[in-house]
Amino acid sequence: MRTLLLTVASVACLAATGALAAGPPPTVKLPKVIDGGAKLSWVIRPDADKVSALANDDGARHGRAVVECVINGAGRPKDCVVIEAEGNGFGRFVTDLAGIFKAASKDADGKSSEGRKVRVTYALEGTSSHP
Repeated sequence: MRTLLLTVASVACLAATGALAAGPPPTVKLPKVIDGGAKLSWVIRPDADKVSALANDDGARHGRAVVECVINGAGRPKDCVVIEAEGNGFGRFVTDLAGIFKAASKDADGKSSEGRKVRVTYALEGTSSHP
């Protein structure tokens, strides 16, 4: 009985340590406009819970990727192309991550956001980000 309790306590400590080490994912930087013009306003951004769930779904544990996308008529980055990627599944993860964002219909100059090109960069190394 004493051995069983010790084993259960050890496993619980290891699980708690792993959960603390993982921590929440780093904050995602806003996509950058790469075709000039006024800055876009982002009306929807992924939160830490969304990023974690998406990373788990895509199997992305660590890596870095840069994707370029075009803003569609609904304000969503679509038709993303992976420019660079390191890490298993990380290109797909950042492409999926980009699709969560939504831009306001007009930029700061009052021009439509549709058709604008943006670049999304995201990195995850253990518990730190290096975008």
